[in-house]
Amino acid sequence: MHATPLALFALTATLAHADIFDESALGEFSNDRFAPTFLDFDQGTNTVLNTVFNSNNPNRGDRDYYTFTLEEGEFIDSITILSSTNLNDGRDSTTFFGFAFGNIFDFDPDAQQGPGLAGFVLTNSFGVERNVLSDLTAGLDLLGPGDYSIWSQQTGPDPTRVVAEFNVIPAPGAGMILLTPILYAARRRREPQRGLPSIPNREIERLPS
Repeated sequence: MHATPLALFALTATLAHADIFDESALGEFSNDRFAPTFLDFDQGTNTVLNTVFNSNNPNRGDRDYYTFTLEEGEFIDSITILSSTNLNDGRDSTTFFGFAFGNIFDFDPDAQQGPGLAGFVLTNSFGVERNVLSDLTAGLDLLGPGDYSIWSQQTGPDPTRVVAEFNVIPAPGAGMILLTPILYAARRRREPQRGLPSIPNREIERLPS
């Protein structure tokens, strides 16, 4: 049976907002790539706010790693970075935003090698308020059930606030989003990328270190 417009409107209203995960309220997110902070996403728009700075200095700086799980029947159709703001009005608010399949990051930011970094974006190279799901996942438009992780950092000395939205939807069905068997099979077979993705020379200096 096809969903009626009224039913779809009710579902959209229900899923309009899920949770807000604010590091300043929840406590410092993990800087351990093997033990990211777990965020319990619900269906709807999940907003994550975290602050990073001096990420290439582990003694006096901050990297953030967090992970989330999509249960059976849940999908993500967009990841949007709403803002990347330097809190002290500094000149560099560029943030590195990396993605991994799984609940850890095998990629070593100090050696700049290893598996696990599926993709990344730099906030100054694409702007904000754009869906970056495809950029992070090498072309996927939808994520299905599984574990996923985010790595966020900023190598400048001034704290930078990053605000990102993850839109979790129920299993696509009649009258809603249709997931093709080919896309779903590709997601289930996908393995973490081995090594660093191809990066333009002008971005090398922005790589995590």
